[in-house]
Amino acid sequence: MKKYMSILAVFLFSISIMQVVSCASSEGEMSRQTGEASKEAAAGLDAAHHVMFELARAEFEKGIDKDPNCVTCYLNKAHVEQDRVLKRELLETALELSKPGHPETILAQAAVDWINGEGDRFAGYSDLYKKYPNDRFLAAGAYRSLQREDKVAEARVMLLEAADRLNQGHLYNLLAYSYMWNVEPKSEEYDMALPYIKKYMELDPKQANALDSLGEFYLNKGDYDLAIKYYMEATEMDPTFSWGPRNTALAQYEAKLSHDEAKIMRTSTENEDADSAFDMGRWQLYNLEWENAYKSFSYAIEQDPTFALAHAMRARTSSFLGNQGDIADDIDIAVSMSLNASDDEAAIINAVANDMKNGTSTFNALSERLADKYLDDSFLAFETVFATISEAGADKVLVRAKALYAMNPNFTPVLNMMGYAYMDKDDLDSAGKVLQEQIRRASGSANPYDSMADYYLAMDNQVDALRYFEQAAKMGLKASVDKADSLKSQLDKENE
Repeated sequence: MKKYMSILAVFLFSISIMQVVSCASSEGEMSRQTGEASKEAAAGLDAAHHVMFELARAEFEKGIDKDPNCVTCYLNKAHVEQDRVLKRELLETALELSKPGHPETILAQAAVDWINGEGDRFAGYSDLYKKYPNDRFLAAGAYRSLQREDKVAEARVMLLEAADRLNQGHLYNLLAYSYMWNVEPKSEEYDMALPYIKKYMELDPKQANALDSLGEFYLNKGDYDLAIKYYMEATEMDPTFSWGPRNTALAQYEAKLSHDEAKIMRTSTENEDADSAFDMGRWQLYNLEWENAYKSFSYAIEQDPTFALAHAMRARTSSFLGNQGDIADDIDIAVSMSLNASDDEAAIINAVANDMKNGTSTFNALSERLADKYLDDSFLAFETVFATISEAGADKVLVRAKALYAMNPNFTPVLNMMGYAYMDKDDLDSAGKVLQEQIRRASGSANPYDSMADYYLAMDNQVDALRYFEQAAKMGLKASVDKADSLKSQLDKENE
């Protein structure tokens, strides 16, 4: 996922946190409930609006340690936290500590309502901005509120007025992304983002995020050389800026994939929708979203009924689902159509068919050979981890997984394999860190929460394990439902 997609989440979680943190309001600015932690809250907010999330979390934690009643710290740590379990806990704490009638309480209530699936994430921002017109962070929230109402043109006018009047770089950056989010990169309108990024760079010349935004601008236009240049400059300016090296690697990877010499295994279907659905199905399969994977492979087949490999992968998904009755037909169709597929696709189809019918593991060995042949293919590289983790051993899995993640940092399912490999090695500290990273990189997927629950079980922490199983179950992972029910029953008996 490119930064211009990910940064939507960045601003969803950080726009509301960019606030003046003194308890007493300056002219035209909204006060905050910081108590004795105003310095730490201010540092956290500054880091957050420049997309330095790790630093922001650390500063908010310092603020909470200094003053456990710092509403701003809890609320804004929640906004930069992707983990939905932790986010919910932080938001609820912020609301519990909030003073009735305080304007910040409106934001806390809206955030809690939102995470509970009720109401608008940005409810109240526009009204509060009108009341506190010099609050640059309310201006950003008001913009997001208007954009959610599909009032993009009106939102841009409001944001440009605020940016010019308040002379704030992060507002110009958000204005630039209003084009980068909503406009086709090849259009003339898209280029309107560039002067706003440059204004951000002018106002905040020491912020790596400004260079990173410039890299994103060129990446979207397909100018990989310039994108890589600015991403690398962002990293050089601030080595702690995590987007820099990650986006550099992604730009390098996309640049390679854009050329015909990229060593990836192309599918034989000529239908682009079928090909896209097939890739989505594989991604969902690796995230253990088997029902969704089945639907994606089915859609690929609907778009191209002759897509033999899609039939084979749907059969493979059926085996994970336990739908034995659906396997035979797909396997027979895939094998019969394999004559029209490429040689490598035919080899995969026959390997899957052989394994399904005879209980062998020829697909695993084939994946190894194909991954060596197609060195730039993330899916094949992952297969050498996904399909062989029990056979390869933890050390080999970690070597392969780390190499894949370095090549393509957006291939987050590999973090899951790394987490379990570390647990196999009894390195629970490393397992926890990498599984937490997966949640933060893929917070909308259920399986990372289920894996985090397994980690807490390994830590003999049943209470936190239950919280993560319940989150995974809430997000639709059926296996987590049974795990949550079983663990809850166990804990209830222990508490009797």
